[in-house]
Amino acid sequence: MKKIIASIVLVAVIASCLVFAYDQNNAPVQNTSKLQVTASYYPLYDFAKNVGGNKVQVTNITPAGAEPHDFEPSPKALATAQKSAVFVYNGGHMEPWTAGFVHDYRNVAVKASTGIDLASAQDPHFWLDPVLAQKIVNNIRDGLSKADPASKGYYEKNALAYNTKLAQLDADYTAGLTACATRTVISSHDAFSYLGKRYNITIASIAGLSPQEEPSAAKLAELSKLAKDQNIRYVFFESLVSPRLADTIAAETGAQTLVFDPIEGLLEADQKQGKDYINVQHENLKNLRRALACQ
Repeated sequence: MKKIIASIVLVAVIASCLVFAYDQNNAPVQNTSKLQVTASYYPLYDFAKNVGGNKVQVTNITPAGAEPHDFEPSPKALATAQKSAVFVYNGGHMEPWTAGFVHDYRNVAVKASTGIDLASAQDPHFWLDPVLAQKIVNNIRDGLSKADPASKGYYEKNALAYNTKLAQLDADYTAGLTACATRTVISSHDAFSYLGKRYNITIASIAGLSPQEEPSAAKLAELSKLAKDQNIRYVFFESLVSPRLADTIAAETGAQTLVFDPIEGLLEADQKQGKDYINVQHENLKNLRRALACQ
């Protein structure tokens, strides 16, 4: 009987350890030897991982596949994030919950939009411009260096290496979008103004800055007319929201649909397949070239 009781106690201890190691959201075990970093949504998470390398442990507070515009973290997630040494957030009208969080946060807060001129209505989608993405990387570099001065040289080296990749991405976009039959596309929501400005593409959007903003009937009619008048053969949709409106315009105009991913979040399956900001941007470029009939 004593052996049975001892076995039960041992099992209970192991179970409690496992519960401690993983919260209800299956959050990873925190490695206290690494700098703890929390990012508010996927691109900032990806950038922080690349800059921080093996000296940081980065947590994306927005779950894989969730749409960050209207996501609200749980109190438990916020309490955990408050303990991070560094918190990285957008700084535009992206994640409404961050305003209150940053007000109470006492460690190093990195506002990704620092040094970036935000477009009208505080458009927060600047990470889709590979040139502006390099500024985000530098802001993260500076934040990590402030929190961990001893590793400043390491973060600077990683930031330089990643920005070299982003500079090549910019070069690929510039070359790939130079000779195109048309320069107008229709996207599912207003997420691509910075990218459009950088590469001289007119991007008409179905929804507003948030994909949840329903367009009026007049707006849908206007976009259908635009597609017919300019012979737009593809209407873009994105992976995290319903393609319903894009499908509607495509059906009315005889167009097809293609993915134009704002990279606001990646599905867990995509991340397991090794997808990240840079290769999704290359997929976007491939689809843009197809839609614009580029040579």
